[in-house]
This record gives sequence, structure tokens and C-alpha cells, in this order.
Amino acid sequence: MFLKRHMPLFIVISIGLLTLFGHFINNTTIQNFVDNDATQWFDIIASFAIFLGALNMLKLQMLKIIRKQNNWQYSTLAVLGFVVAIFAGFFYRGANYIVVSNVNEINLLPISELLTDELHLENQNTVMSNISDAEDGYEIPKIFMTQSGAEAFMEKLDKFDVNMEIKSKKWGVHLQAKGSLFSWIFFNIFTPLSSTMFALLAFFVASASYRAFRIRNFEATLLLVSGIILMLGRVPIGELIPWWVVAILIVFGVGAISAPWIKDKKIFFGLVVGGIVLFLGVGFAMGWNQSPPQILLIPVIQDWIFDYPTTAGSRALMIGIALGIVATSFRIIVGIERSFLGE
Repeated sequence: MFLKRHMPLFIVISIGLLTLFGHFINNTTIQNFVDNDATQWFDIIASFAIFLGALNMLKLQMLKIIRKQNNWQYSTLAVLGFVVAIFAGFFYRGANYIVVSNVNEINLLPISELLTDELHLENQNTVMSNISDAEDGYEIPKIFMTQSGAEAFMEKLDKFDVNMEIKSKKWGVHLQAKGSLFSWIFFNIFTPLSSTMFALLAFFVASASYRAFRIRNFEATLLLVSGIILMLGRVPIGELIPWWVVAILIVFGVGAISAPWIKDKKIFFGLVVGGIVLFLGVGFAMGWNQSPPQILLIPVIQDWIFDYPTTAGSRALMIGIALGIVATSFRIIVGIERSFLGE
């Protein structure tokens, strides 16, 4: 019981208090712990957490396949993708490149021409200069996924009297090299699938917006109007809407808001029509779109909504999140919150 409950709680409270008060104690050892050691510990623990999470995901998907649960075929794809990604990252490096050395001046021009044509390079003179200046050998700017592909490219250079050697990018570096298997999986499978998911999210956002923008109360009305203005302000058609049209829409909006307080329909109708006629008259007197008031332009209104109400709401959310983090951290440090112990 002590090792499972009290010891982890004691470690969390001690490290939490030390890290918290370390920001207020002017001590080199404590400052070094807070700024360096604690963050390194976090990275180590997070790495193990990622490893355990991957194993847990693999276990759940395998159980789903074995028990033939609903949609177990998709779990097969998940396990297969997991295995292929591990194989490409830890076992199959690829990322082969060719180093050419001992290029004499006679072969310098034809080799540069060949490389420029085969690799679609822009400047042949630059290639020639790089080959001649390379003391330890010139690295051909193409990475091959397989060694056989590199050997096939070397056959095109066999007619020249040069030394060629196939090398591979270092482990870890090969993950970002475009010629590695891992990089091919990332750019040709993962990236298109991610784009597809984001494209599908647009339809879910549209559906959620339709449900959220239904006018049921004053707040929903504000959300609808603000959403329409922001959407129009972000597209070119918003700049083509005349200011007097925006003014008329404002009259309708004010009328919709004030309608519950004006019982006489004739007075209400007269006020709305009078406001429309007033703006049309002002528009005619000002030459319509000549020197329009900035406050009645859709892009200007959109910028104002985005800069002030939206920013204020975002900051309020961030402040609320920060207070929630402080409260949760305090509960963990003093031992009130014990969810990390499984309680």
C-alpha cells in the first residue's frame, strides 16, 4: 500500500512544491533543476508514456481483431500501419546517396550535363563548380530509397573514369530525408490522409454551424450575424457589397432586436421603412459607393469583430483555462487530486 499509494503521492507533492517554489528562490542549484533537470525528466517520462500508449493501442486493436468486433477490418489497417511505420523508422533506413570523387577536368563537363538533365537541376555551371570544389567527393543531390536504385543510377556514370561510392544517411536523420521509406510513407500516405480528414471536417463544421446558427434566442442571433459577417469579410464578394446595402441590413437587424418591445406593428413598420428610406436618401446624396463610410463596409466590420469581441472572448477562455490549470495543479500538489494513482 505504501509503495502504490503513499510513495507516488509523496514524490508528486515534493517535486511539485520544489518546482513551484523554485521560481521564487534565488538559488543556482534549484534554478538549474527547475530549468533543466525537471524538463529533461518530463521528456523522459513523456517518452515512456508515448511508448506505453502505443503498446496499449496495439493491444486494443489486436483484441478487436481476434474477437472480430464491429469494424475490426479497420483495426487491421491500424495494426498494419503501425508495424510498417516501426519497420521504416527502426529497421529499414533507405536514404542512399552516391558520392563521386576523382573527377578529372575532361569528364567534368559531361558529368555535370548528365546530372543536370537526369536530376532536372537549374544551373549546370553551379554543378560543375560544386564538383570541382568538393575535396572529399561530390554528393549527388538525389536520395534513393533502395540500394538497387542507386546502383542503377551509377551505371549511367560507369562510362566516366570516376570513383563512386554508395552511402546512407545516419539513423535518425533518415526520418527527414526524402528518399527514405519513412519519408515516403509520411508524404505519400500520411499527409494525403490528413488532408482528407481536414476536408471531411469542413462538412462536420458546416453541419454544426447550421445547428448552432438557428435563431432561438438573442445570443444565437448574435452568433448567426457575426458568423455571416466574418464569412463575407473573408471572401472577395464581401468587398463588392455596397455600404448602403449593409446599412439596410443593419436597419433590419435593429428592427429584429427591438421588435419584442414595440407592440404597435404600424409604428414598428414605419420605423423600419423610415430607416431604409433614410439610408437610401443619404446614399443617393453621397453618390452611393463614392467615399463610403468605413463603418458600413463588410471587411471593416469583419476586422473589428475579429480584433475586439473575438480577441476578448479568446482571452477570457485562456484566462479560464489558466485558472483551471492552477486549480488542478494545486489539488495535485497538496494531494487532494489523486486521479494519477487510479483513484
